[in-house]
Amino acid sequence: MPVSKNAYKRYLIIDKCLQRRNLVWTIKDLLKAVEDEYRATTNKGKGVCERTLKGDLHDMKLPMHHDAPIEYTRNKGYHYTVPEYSIRKTPLTSADLVILHQSLHNLKALRGLGLADDLDELVQRLEQHLPSDGTVTSPILQLEAVPDYKGTEYLKPLYKAIREQTPQVIHYQSYRAAQTSPVEVHPYLLKTYNGRWYLIARNEAKGAHLQNYALDRVKGLDNSLLKFRPTDVDFSTYFDSIIGVTMPEKNPHIETIRLHIAAGRALYVLTKALHPSQVTISDTADGLVIELSLIINQEFKTRLFSFGPDLQVLAPKSLRDSMHEKLKKAVSRYN
Repeated sequence: MPVSKNAYKRYLIIDKCLQRRNLVWTIKDLLKAVEDEYRATTNKGKGVCERTLKGDLHDMKLPMHHDAPIEYTRNKGYHYTVPEYSIRKTPLTSADLVILHQSLHNLKALRGLGLADDLDELVQRLEQHLPSDGTVTSPILQLEAVPDYKGTEYLKPLYKAIREQTPQVIHYQSYRAAQTSPVEVHPYLLKTYNGRWYLIARNEAKGAHLQNYALDRVKGLDNSLLKFRPTDVDFSTYFDSIIGVTMPEKNPHIETIRLHIAAGRALYVLTKALHPSQVTISDTADGLVIELSLIINQEFKTRLFSFGPDLQVLAPKSLRDSMHEKLKKAVSRYN
């Protein structure tokens, strides 16, 4: 059975204690040490109980987990019988290797895009440690890839520029422009959405608001003489409140959106939420009513249009009116 994230955190704390062999670790001593650090790192006020701690000690000893050589004696308390042991040094299991073998196919796909030289060495090292008996050769997990996507030749230099914090001059041609124009940017992140790669960067001429640049519109790259401007944006959460990659420049704020989905599409939306914030308000024979909490952008509107007549915006009124106007224009093309 896989170990939960919080359980593994507790294992690491226990491991750190037991490596301090000059101390005698009773169950009460271990409990206090684990409680103090576990509460501080997980923000859980209750900490852990003695039953949980004893369960952790038992599970750490299981071969399917870490096969930790933990014993208890009155003189030594809980201790490792192998002095140099640490769960951080635990070798990979056969199950780990199978998972890595499948992940390797996707790592090779990134390597094929020329994303990073370091990846070549990583793939080679993994291949040396994976089963070679032919039992796990073909992929059973495959991520979507667009091998002929224009712009992949810029992934490697942009990856390098982000890692080395080197501002870039992008020769960029937007969809509405007749020709390219140079744009000086501070590059921060490479991100995919809907089969397209984007560079998330700060445009030197447009201030602190982040811009996104589709790599298939990039026509050339040069190093800039600008001094790199770092960002305090946390990209692990930056996109949580939007669909896609575009953060509106003017007054971006989270709105409560209510949608009605026709009965025939309801199950699709229930099993594949439009956004993690989705909650069901009602589910009847007439259809499904859901609420979302997110920032409205063009990618979100495009997603709504994909439902055609099976979707109706109930709120907010501004989004409802905007969808109504665009749909009227669409219908007028068929008159």
